[in-house]
Amino acid sequence: MDKSNCFFLGKIKKPNGLSGALELFLDVDDPGPYLNLEFVFVERHHQLVPLFFSKPIQVAGQKFIARFNTIEHIDQASEWAGSDLYLPIELLPVLTTDQQFYYHELPGFTACTPEGQELGSIVEVMEHGPLQWLVVQRHGQEALLPLSDRVFVRVDRETKRFYLHLKPGMDELYPFLFEE
Repeated sequence: MDKSNCFFLGKIKKPNGLSGALELFLDVDDPGPYLNLEFVFVERHHQLVPLFFSKPIQVAGQKFIARFNTIEHIDQASEWAGSDLYLPIELLPVLTTDQQFYYHELPGFTACTPEGQELGSIVEVMEHGPLQWLVVQRHGQEALLPLSDRVFVRVDRETKRFYLHLKPGMDELYPFLFEE
């Protein structure tokens, strides 16, 4: 399994207690579907390694505590701290409407204004803290456009177009997006 067939689930933060439990950060809107997983892939030395849960993920306030079959002591758990967590794309929950989307779907789509003016090709969705950005490329140049519910208009998977409102001044900041 490689990362191109997976989605980023979160990170192992740190050991929790002395018995090998690990505190996880889950980078998801709703953690519910992920609490009873059988396994997760963990990135170690640039490879994905499966770790199998010994019991369901426990929720303690805002903490997610995991126990894995092969990790039984704090010393073992410490070795995994900071590692990224991945799952196969097939395990993503089914979207409930055609206007929902996953970030991994957007590269290759064309970013457009609500009126249909093509701005460029989406090459990446960057996450920086609580902010998400579309990296849009046109004429060999890149623009960072904010991605949020306020700017999202609609997605058309059939034509691979992603429509969004632009903030005032974007045409001055990124004039190449509006050139023919």
